[in-house]
Amino acid sequence: MTSFKKLCGSCLSQGCCTDSSVPLVFSTDFDALKSIGKDGKEYVQEVDVKSKKVKALKKKPNSLNCVFWDEIKKQCTIYQHRPFDCRAYPFDILYLDDKFRWIVYSCNPHSNWEWSEKYLEILEKDMEKNKIFDEITTFADNTDLILPNEAKKTPYVVLREVKFPLISKI
Repeated sequence: MTSFKKLCGSCLSQGCCTDSSVPLVFSTDFDALKSIGKDGKEYVQEVDVKSKKVKALKKKPNSLNCVFWDEIKKQCTIYQHRPFDCRAYPFDILYLDDKFRWIVYSCNPHSNWEWSEKYLEILEKDMEKNKIFDEITTFADNTDLILPNEAKKTPYVVLREVKFPLISKI
């Protein structure tokens, strides 16, 4: 399997920890942050997405760095408890052509992405286990806000449609 280090090591684009994007915090993510005492207003903010309030991680004051990013060690200080949006990066879910689709932000858009299928399946199991499918419309509501900014910084490749569990009603 191709490693992210090999794929992303030469990338000049910044990851979501140190750029303008703000990872969404789903209810199970919020519970995980709460379990380690990192759920307060200094860590999580509410943002408006088309008149809907959703939670997102904050940035450090006067910075593009995530509040949990350690600039010296160049790593996440809550790595084991990071939100799904962070675990999924550089993959994302966008609502395109009336379907939820996996995309990958990549400076290497012509790469062979076959290796990513196993990773997408892991993410889908994670989404099911953490009931993120129940909150998937947040992605749909967010697509037209995310896509123009992120796509300007880093090209993306559409990989495939998101596989929803049979029990989920979308």
